Amino acid sequence: MFVANGDNARELAEKVREVICKEWQGAGGSLQSAVVYERLLKEGVEVPDYQMSAILNAFKVGGLITAPPGPQREEDVRKHGDLLIRGVSSDLCNSSSS
Repeated sequence: MFVANGDNARELAEKVREVICKEWQGAGGSLQSAVVYERLLKEGVEVPDYQMSAILNAFKVGGLITAPPGPQREEDVRKHGDLLIRGVSSDLCNSSSS
């Protein structure tokens, strides 16, 4: 089981990045953060509360994804960020830390 805390936060961000890039290829122009979250869980990745929201916001601020503002449910934000990703920069999927 993969647990994200401290040093592992970067690893979780990398996992989120990988899943977004995989899912985006067949997403048809939009991708729910819930889909990314479900895929992480299926892969055995533990996602602490608000961690995914923080990662997605960092990607947004860095211009790596675009997601329009919209109504967000607190419970969903806590789990997976509750974002509708509308754009993914090629920089996100072409940059690899390995």
